[in-house]
Amino acid sequence: MLDLVLVAAVLVDLARTPRPDRLGVARRAPARAGLSQDLERIVRISAREGGESAGLAVEVREEFPASFEVVGAAVPGDPTGGPDRCRLPPQGHVEVARVYRPHERGVHALGDLRLRVEGPWGLVQRQSRLAGSTRIEVEPPLLGLRRTLRLAASERWRDLGVRLLRRRGGLVEFESLRDYVHGDDPRLLDWKAFAKRARPIVREFREERGQELVIAFDCGRRMAATTAEGEARGWTKLDHALDAGLQIAAVALQRGDRVGCLAFDSKVRAWLPPARGSARGKGQLERIRDTVFGLVASAKESDLDRALRELGLLQRRRVLVLVLSDVADPLSLDRQRRALAVGSSRHKILFAGLDDPSIRAAAEGKLPVDAAVRAAACALIEERRESMRQLHGAGVRVLDTLPAEAAAPLLAAWLEARRGF
Repeated sequence: MLDLVLVAAVLVDLARTPRPDRLGVARRAPARAGLSQDLERIVRISAREGGESAGLAVEVREEFPASFEVVGAAVPGDPTGGPDRCRLPPQGHVEVARVYRPHERGVHALGDLRLRVEGPWGLVQRQSRLAGSTRIEVEPPLLGLRRTLRLAASERWRDLGVRLLRRRGGLVEFESLRDYVHGDDPRLLDWKAFAKRARPIVREFREERGQELVIAFDCGRRMAATTAEGEARGWTKLDHALDAGLQIAAVALQRGDRVGCLAFDSKVRAWLPPARGSARGKGQLERIRDTVFGLVASAKESDLDRALRELGLLQRRRVLVLVLSDVADPLSLDRQRRALAVGSSRHKILFAGLDDPSIRAAAEGKLPVDAAVRAAACALIEERRESMRQLHGAGVRVLDTLPAEAAAPLLAAWLEARRGF
């Protein structure tokens, strides 16, 4: 008798439990998200008409990329984060929120949903798999971009950690020579032209106009190394290079410069000619972001010589080239130095070598490593210093910086090179 009562109760509970695929389910998430920045996904579940679904417990499970971390997981230690739970209201809908933190750039997608509905008496559960895909583009977050642009517009570079060298004469550039007329400033006399022409000649200047900048991103194997912990955990050197390069591009466009980009490993992988932006430089900045969006570090050895030679064919006019890369290993260093020396004959080059912070930390005793590992780290740092000294001999400005701290020194070097270009 009890068995019959139990079976009857189960059947009644089953009849009162709607199939999950008959509920109204919709998912929304941002189309774009910043690397290592939180993004919120919302699943909206609408109850069945008539109030028959009111109060029913619902579990939501979702397929998501392995590079997405669940923030505030319902089940700590579970990589899936556990199910999201809610109860259906008497009418209307309920929204289930989940926060993800992506740790890999590129195009990702949230996959199928699995909904499980528990009967009002808790005797049965119904489950359905709802097919779906929500595309999310994960890109460099440009965390300091808004502040950088604001301070750059007000010339408050010191607040960005940028140190500028003061030069007499202001932001002006030489334009032409002309004959001296009464009232001209004697300090503008060009004494070489005076001696050559046997009459007073003065130099004319004009306000500095927009210049051209090409940001070259190295996508070779050395840029695949992960460099950060904490908030930027999982970032590669290339991620940091893209973040810093895009900030410099935004500042340059704001100041009226023409900015383009080039990406390379063993060959040129992407090219965007220099151009000015539209309103506040946003148009060209978006084109640069779209150009570099899909870049990932490859397993190939970088060929800087080929990249600079192809740049010489693509860009005939002399430009300022900012190379975001790393110092080559000792066996390839001579080729890298020759590439910079030859490239500097056509363009003005700034070379930024992004160091490995874990090696620095090990050498400085900031990591719990044994004496042998620390000695090896010290040897690598000394090897890098020698490589940097050799690259300085190529006739280009060379910077040695940590990836996460690259933006400020690169801005300082670019500003100084811009004034002397």
